[in-house]
Amino acid sequence: MILRRLELKNFGRFGQMTVEFRRGINLVSGPNESGKSTLMEAVPAILFGCRNKERYRPWGKQVESEGGLVFEERDRVVRVTRDLQSDRVTLVEKDGLHQNLYTFEGQVAPSGRSSERSEYLEQLVRLLGVSDEEMLRASLFFGQGSLELPGKGGLPAKIKTLLSGFVEVDYDQVLASLNEDYFAITKVNPWGKDKSKDRELDSIVARIGELEKRWYAARDASEKLDALRTRMAHLEEELEVDRGEHEKGERYLGWVRRQWQLEEREQLLRKDFNRIDRESGKVGELDKERNELLESLKKTGLPQEIPEDLTILLSEAEKIRRELVQLQAEGVRVREKLLALGDLPWKKTLLQSLAVWGAAALVGGLWSSTLIWALSLAGVATFALWIYFMLQASRTNAERGRLKGQGQQIELRREELQAQLEGLDDRFQALGMSPTAVELVRMQKNLDHHKKISLRLREVESALKVLEEEGALQHERSGLVQELAVLEERMEKEKPLRGDALISREELPEAEAKLKQLGESITAREKELLELTREEASLAGELFELRQIEEEGELLQERRERLAKRKNALATAYNLLSESVEEFRLTYMERFASDVGRFLAQMSGGRYSAVKLMDDFSIELCDAAGDWHASDFFSRGTVDALYFSVRLALSRHLCRGRRLPILLDDPLVNLDRGRCSDALQLIEKISADHQIILFAHDEELLRRGTRDRWQVLTLGESAASGQARHTERSEDIEQLRLL
Repeated sequence: MILRRLELKNFGRFGQMTVEFRRGINLVSGPNESGKSTLMEAVPAILFGCRNKERYRPWGKQVESEGGLVFEERDRVVRVTRDLQSDRVTLVEKDGLHQNLYTFEGQVAPSGRSSERSEYLEQLVRLLGVSDEEMLRASLFFGQGSLELPGKGGLPAKIKTLLSGFVEVDYDQVLASLNEDYFAITKVNPWGKDKSKDRELDSIVARIGELEKRWYAARDASEKLDALRTRMAHLEEELEVDRGEHEKGERYLGWVRRQWQLEEREQLLRKDFNRIDRESGKVGELDKERNELLESLKKTGLPQEIPEDLTILLSEAEKIRRELVQLQAEGVRVREKLLALGDLPWKKTLLQSLAVWGAAALVGGLWSSTLIWALSLAGVATFALWIYFMLQASRTNAERGRLKGQGQQIELRREELQAQLEGLDDRFQALGMSPTAVELVRMQKNLDHHKKISLRLREVESALKVLEEEGALQHERSGLVQELAVLEERMEKEKPLRGDALISREELPEAEAKLKQLGESITAREKELLELTREEASLAGELFELRQIEEEGELLQERRERLAKRKNALATAYNLLSESVEEFRLTYMERFASDVGRFLAQMSGGRYSAVKLMDDFSIELCDAAGDWHASDFFSRGTVDALYFSVRLALSRHLCRGRRLPILLDDPLVNLDRGRCSDALQLIEKISADHQIILFAHDEELLRRGTRDRWQVLTLGESAASGQARHTERSEDIEQLRLL
């Protein structure tokens, strides 16, 4: 890929500028301050933008700064344009027939983190292999007087990442992809713990195992089917015989039941005939008894239909009468207790007190020394007697009051009962009966007898209601006689058929049980035959599926073999790649130092070729004596040659098969004539694969470019407002101009 054209508008000292390049070496020549470095800085500014928007704005002008780059390859053209103020970027990729392959347009700020910027940088990586301005300046971009690589920031780490293969190919991602592909096939982990869920290979293995079980089961189904069909044939033969026997038994027992039913019917008819005879006599007896009971009811003096509340009234009257008698007896007992209490015995207590005082006086008269003690004892005894008298009087009065209260309650209850009895008298009168005590006693005595007679009368009438009338009985009797005659005639006809084959009535239940047992056995065997038929269909289905199982098993076996091979291949690839990546990353610095040494040897005429790179990306060089020294130990020309070799080697690693343009801004200014010649020879050699754009002000270099037919572009005082002059049209005219 080459940089075909650089377009600028209001960029630095250039108002409107278009520069075209070609393959090989392109020399942009011009005096100092002619804009060579500005042209070169335009490339990273267009690709990555400017953090300082005012750096390349024309002085004193508020105009828009724009720039464009056109890259060409054999079969495609890529154009990148940027508005340097708004960072609006357009990237268009077309094929050789100018058909759009890819188009991007968006806001891509240098320090942004938008998805548009990520997409744009991905395209830069695809096209140029680099998505970072620092990496570009450290490899393809050789700035003026800045061949050394910066050691600060993250650039050394980025360079190490580039050299170790992370930029072009993310081997960790490849390993992760291999790991993911492996575990998409199986859950078995040869590097650690197995996964929990089954993958395709595990499912296929499980399915094959299931199919093997089904295959063995289907293979055994043939033998089972033969045995099953033999059992079914045997059952069908048995069922055919037993169904015939069961049908015969049902017909025979039906005939036997009919014979016994005829006999039972005859017995029932005869029982009905006898019943009718009995009922005819019983109806007469009951009519006679009913008439006698009606006469007895009349003698009781009570109506035939006793009022509903008469019994209750008589019961209540009797209850009240008995309670009055009881109350009268209780009143007599209360009066007797009151009389038994009598008057209080105060005279007896008085006499006892006088006797005590007399005794005390007598004792005191006889023994004067004890007079006081005798009188004191007499006083105490008298006090005790009267206390006892008062207590006894209190109890007597309380008992007399209680008895009087009880007597009053008895009297009140007697009055209540008397009032109730008067109410009952009114109700008896309302029923048309005498309420006198004699009548009540008479009614009470006849009531039980009346109840008995009424009960018996109802029984007789109920019996008469149940029994049919005499005319109906005679009609029914004649019908029974006719039916018995017909039944006896039918039994007489079937009597020769019966002979001794008719089983007894006691044997009939046992015969029916045996017939039922035979029927249940037939039903059970029919169910068994049905189940066997279903099992036969299932086994036939298994035999039918046997071929399908074999076909599916073959397909699964092939798939398992393919997956197993793929699994083994992925595991082998993972192991080999992980080992190779590890080995590569351990030796990439040595290989890079070897490339640097090869370029340095060409530039130093073989004087220096051994280079050592430290982890911090500092460089040591081996001198002629075989001693290692840091780069600052050597001359400025040697250091520039060293770092020029480092950048060339880094550019080669960055390209990785791509042929990207390399931009150089006076990189050989500190080299002597011999090393400069060697460096130019190396650049010419590199230009066979890469486009070289060399910015220089050296007249000697201009003459050499003209002589060697490089693409020479000159910048003069008028270049700021026009197009750079090209010598591509006629090399002879350019040579004459230089002379």
